[in-house]
Amino acid sequence: MVGLVAAVLAVLVAGAGVYVAWRALQAVRQGAAAVAELVAGYREAEDRGDAERVCAWAVSERETFERIITRGVVGAAVRNAGQVPVYDMEIVFRDPPAAWTAVRRVRIVPPAQDPEVYAGFDQEETNGPVDRDRINDDGTIRLAPSADMLVELRFTDPRGRRWQRDDQGRLSLLAENVARAPAPVEAG
Repeated sequence: MVGLVAAVLAVLVAGAGVYVAWRALQAVRQGAAAVAELVAGYREAEDRGDAERVCAWAVSERETFERIITRGVVGAAVRNAGQVPVYDMEIVFRDPPAAWTAVRRVRIVPPAQDPEVYAGFDQEETNGPVDRDRINDDGTIRLAPSADMLVELRFTDPRGRRWQRDDQGRLSLLAENVARAPAPVEAG
């Protein structure tokens, strides 16, 4: 009888030991998951850090940069307040009522305390219906003043991540491991 009691106690102690070990394993797994989540959050914040410091806003000839932007020229002030340059920037201007979009490409935007103004654009298109009040008597389309344009940025950071800042200022990651665009070849 004593042997049976000892065997039952041994099974109970072993079962309790297994249960305690299982609970410890669960706690370790939960702890590891929490650590992994913290590390992922830290990496994401680090990855976004410099990208968060790149922004742009539309400017017009009547604002601060009137000496740089001539009348009727579309322009944007761009500031890279990060610690590293960004590459292959596309400044996208939109005037939805005119169904007009234009893109200005900038190969490199170095870090700087003050914004740099980029006027003009490399390509433009009118695509879609135009609001009637934007059509001039001669059939041409009247664009909004530069400062009223919607501005979006796309750029690549030094780690090869392609970012977009939409016209509401929201930053999102578009792609990773993006190769930099080749330098343009100038006709000589």
